[in-house]
Amino acid sequence: MDGPITHQVSDDTVDAVAEANLSKPGSLTSAKNNGGGNSSQTNVSVSLESKHAWDISRLVRKSWSQYKFAWTLGIWAILTGYFIASLTLKRMTQLSDILPFIFLYVFVSGKMLFGFIGTSFLTRPFSTASRSIQASAQRIPLRLRYLLGVVVLVAIVLSVSLTIPENSVGRRIDRMQSFLGIIIIMLVMTATSTRPRSIQWRTVFVGLLLQFCLGCIVIKTKWGNDFFTWLASMASGLLAFANYGTKFLLGDTIGSLDIFAITVFPAVIFFSAFIQVVQYLGGIQWIIKKIGWAFQQLLGTSGTESMVAAASPFLGLSENVLLVKDYIEHMTCSEIHACMTAGFATISGSTLQGYIALGVDAKNIITACVMSIPCSLALSKLRYPETEESLTRGVMVDPPRHTDETNILHALANGAAIGINLSLLISANLIAIISLVNLIDFLLTWLGQFVTIHQLTLELILGYVLYPYTWLLGVPHKDILNVSQLLGLKFITNEFVAYQRLTVATSGPALKTVLSSRGLAIAEFALCGFGNLGSIAIQIGVMGTLAPSRKTDISRLVLSACITGSIATTITAAIVSMVM
Repeated sequence: MDGPITHQVSDDTVDAVAEANLSKPGSLTSAKNNGGGNSSQTNVSVSLESKHAWDISRLVRKSWSQYKFAWTLGIWAILTGYFIASLTLKRMTQLSDILPFIFLYVFVSGKMLFGFIGTSFLTRPFSTASRSIQASAQRIPLRLRYLLGVVVLVAIVLSVSLTIPENSVGRRIDRMQSFLGIIIIMLVMTATSTRPRSIQWRTVFVGLLLQFCLGCIVIKTKWGNDFFTWLASMASGLLAFANYGTKFLLGDTIGSLDIFAITVFPAVIFFSAFIQVVQYLGGIQWIIKKIGWAFQQLLGTSGTESMVAAASPFLGLSENVLLVKDYIEHMTCSEIHACMTAGFATISGSTLQGYIALGVDAKNIITACVMSIPCSLALSKLRYPETEESLTRGVMVDPPRHTDETNILHALANGAAIGINLSLLISANLIAIISLVNLIDFLLTWLGQFVTIHQLTLELILGYVLYPYTWLLGVPHKDILNVSQLLGLKFITNEFVAYQRLTVATSGPALKTVLSSRGLAIAEFALCGFGNLGSIAIQIGVMGTLAPSRKTDISRLVLSACITGSIATTITAAIVSMVM
């Protein structure tokens, strides 16, 4: 071939040509002397020699793909040796130092192990037992089965609540107030259900039972309380590393100021980048899939809604649906409602530092998020039962194994970009909402003066509207109006504004100094969720972009999902008040 080469050469062809040319002595010299039509071949040979002669990166990737098991075994052996040596030397003896080290080793080892053998040998017995229990339950008549479910659930709740000794924050009469409130709320939810006859009561009963058990573990067991306290301290310690970047950028003086923007936004950026890196490495997907599988087996929910619910405390209401973005177009309306409800019922880890900076107990925030996950699915299936055939019913969805990033630095940069966008969104919402609420309060106060009503505000109006509902949560009588005002403020603005009103002294004393210990705990739990009007717009925008053909359904369901998610958060508070 004497003419110039015009077609594209693949990498494998390039490697073959390079090796052939390099294997012949003087091949490059003779090519140079040929001139004319062989000049293009000479250029190709020279470029191939410089590009592929010592391509270390490619060799490493090739070696990893061919000997993956040996590489993994070697890495695990090194990690295990370091782990054993570290514990044997006992240089670190504090439990707060040893526990994260053990969890990290178990997680990495499990990820390596299950990457080769899978988890079927662990999940298959559980699935078999679950199917056996369901088959046995199916033999019982439907009405009798539901009756037994109600009796068992009520018996467990009452036996625990009434046997707990009375204390300064929880009397038996107060616990029964919360119990009565949950029953009334559930009856109202059932009456307003879109398809009362289609409700899957298994999901409702098991979801509420899981929520109650989690509340008992955290509030009433020493090991549960210690674990969530440790988890909260670890989360606070992780987010505190954002201070180093803040002080580097702004200096020690400004970086140490106790200002909302300085304490919150750097933490949001840092955590978003951290989560994106972990997601790039596959850690988040692995954890979420296991939690989602557990929800699917216990609650009988579909794979997509179980996955989104499990991801909500980690990623938040706008990022959790990205894990199932390929399925949104084909989801049933009930699944869309459940996915949105899960996002509204919890908060994301990236905003945790904001609440901690306002003085909210980190343990209460984390506990509320964990407890609200099963309740959000239970209430969603109560409000909007499944009447269609789901594509992922009985099938666990695999989250995307790989992200679009090229490497860890790319993931870090993308996470930082997500964090800055989230920070700007939070700041813009706070400015707009707080300004608008103050404008409405000014107009209401001005109009109220004409009829001798002074200090008439939107917060006061909503406080009286939600007064009966707040009583149902078990709030002490003297605290009801203050807590109901916080609930109303949270729904029309957001949880940041409500927590600020709770913990920060503005026009008057901070409400946390006025509320009783019981009222304060219920308020902190009841406000821990994204259920507000601003989040509705975010949810429509995100899911509508991912599934344009379903935007009508999303817009029709989103208000119901927001209210349902808010109710799930408040039921978490009511259950906590039952075991105080």
